[in-house]
Amino acid sequence: MLNWFAVGILGNYPGGNYWFSPVSPPAPGKPVVLLQHGMLSSSADYILMGPQTSLVYMLADAGYDVWLGNSRGNRYSNRHRSRNNETQQFWDFSWHEVGSIDVPNMIDFILARTGQSALQYVGHSQGTTVFWVMMSQHPYYNQRVKSAHLLAPAAYMHHTRSPYVIFLATYLHTTELMLEMMGTYYFAPTSEMDIQGGIDRCRDGAPYQQMCAITTFLMAGFNSQEVNYTMLPVMHGHSPAGASANQMIHHAQTVRSRIFRQFDHGPTMNMIRYGSITPPNYNLQNVQAPTLLYHSTNDWMAGPEDVLLLAGQLPNVRKRYLVPLPAFNHMDFVWAINVRSLLYDELLADLRAYV
Repeated sequence: MLNWFAVGILGNYPGGNYWFSPVSPPAPGKPVVLLQHGMLSSSADYILMGPQTSLVYMLADAGYDVWLGNSRGNRYSNRHRSRNNETQQFWDFSWHEVGSIDVPNMIDFILARTGQSALQYVGHSQGTTVFWVMMSQHPYYNQRVKSAHLLAPAAYMHHTRSPYVIFLATYLHTTELMLEMMGTYYFAPTSEMDIQGGIDRCRDGAPYQQMCAITTFLMAGFNSQEVNYTMLPVMHGHSPAGASANQMIHHAQTVRSRIFRQFDHGPTMNMIRYGSITPPNYNLQNVQAPTLLYHSTNDWMAGPEDVLLLAGQLPNVRKRYLVPLPAFNHMDFVWAINVRSLLYDELLADLRAYV
């Protein structure tokens, strides 16, 4: 198996030097949950806000064996056994490969290590996209997922309000050409210089601290009341965490085509890869595992209309939960001050129902 993915645990698997929950000490046979992060992010999203706010600590305290996935190309998963990570060959992937190859491998690895026959899946943003891809391509994994809990579910993006995504989709072909001419195959993670600059600009008392949240707002939606400004240097120190350029391009293709389908390589390469001039659509009817969707009104990436469209095409939606705060945005699912009371308490109760 190629070394394309990275998984880690923050739970109670015996024999490792890991953080253990003082509320739920190590024990065999604990229910297993895999957390998968969003676009340009990493497993750090589920940890940064600390034990009282971050989902991963809450799950460990609730008695789960918690595993954290990292998509290929981010700071924790950017090595390969034979490919140099500065070459085009290394970065020739989108979230299709993450969903069709990496996440299934993660699940197989986790279940082999824990001795469990199935796990529960929690994904945010692109962490939901790769789940649809996995089930579309490999329906067998419905047997290996007890329940899927999808935060800010992203498949269709007809109603995106993010200026970044709209710009990329509008000028997609120009952007692809420019990236190719510059030899830019990926978006690099935050550098040490950027981290230090973020500390200086975003720390409490800094004159332009408010501006540090603007870049996130323009992608995710404005919601200043749920921003922990003290934590902004930490957030910016871990995000962006890196991704391939094709991941962003694939999302932009979805916006333009209004079809949830595989990566469009152009008519000639599509014929070589797929046997047709257009990419194959993902088959959402293959998603048979119990599926629970959690979304918000002010999400600029996964808008309510698009979530409703998606829900109507999934065959086994057991629940659709709208966060009861109109201003709740795309990144509030992992970083909001009151995310526990607004979302995670509900999510934990839902997880317990499918253990």
